[in-house]
Amino acid sequence: MKNRPLLCSALILVVIWALAPMAGGQARPTSGGSGFSAGLSLGYLSRALGVNDEELAVVPKMTSLLASFVLEYELQPGFSLAAYVGYSSTKFEDLTFRRLPFSLEIDADSGNMGGILLGAEVEKSLFEGASFGVDVRGQFLASLGLGKEWPLPGLAAEGSANGKSTWMKASVGPVLTYRGWEGVTPFLYPCFDYLWGSFEFEETILELTGSETKDIKSKSQFGLGLGADFEPSPSLRFRAEAGIYPRSGGADFSITVQTLFAF
Repeated sequence: MKNRPLLCSALILVVIWALAPMAGGQARPTSGGSGFSAGLSLGYLSRALGVNDEELAVVPKMTSLLASFVLEYELQPGFSLAAYVGYSSTKFEDLTFRRLPFSLEIDADSGNMGGILLGAEVEKSLFEGASFGVDVRGQFLASLGLGKEWPLPGLAAEGSANGKSTWMKASVGPVLTYRGWEGVTPFLYPCFDYLWGSFEFEETILELTGSETKDIKSKSQFGLGLGADFEPSPSLRFRAEAGIYPRSGGADFSITVQTLFAF
């Protein structure tokens, strides 16, 4: 579905805002500060890709290292918004561009592509019991490719090839927490998770020019996150989370580590 990326983003916003007034149970304590927190987030993801809805003998793969500055604001106890600004380093494997003057194959030795990373996250508490809680979380990330030049070895004539990849990822789902341990809150995050984007190449060899764009999307669309929040003090929080995304023939994964300091 061509409109699926828009539906993913709309689903996150509609679900969060529709459920915003429904929080029940006990409110989370706050540090009494300004409501702002800032910190750093590091992540890594590995996803198998579908390309242009084609049936391929070898499934292409994308991996990306994500580093960003995070600014979070707590509108009220248990309801927070966060913005992400940073850098992504993305690698593709087993992608072949054949509609160019000189065919190019992107493999594990082709290097990484840089990108500007932007994102937003919203999390809302729905229920807070004595030991268990239920939140809902939605996140959107976008990596805006900076472009990269590829060499064209083995040609008698001079030529250049430039590629740029842009991808986006949306996820939404409930967060099931256990709050029976002081300072440590483990959680499960079953979620709808969808990645999509494009990879565009432009090639010039003397008077020959050509371009090709491949639309990409993740093979897996649902995942399960397992992690924990560590709060050594009311103003400091660490989060570690690992995600697995089952798909036909295997599974993809992600890892995220984040630290936030309230002020």
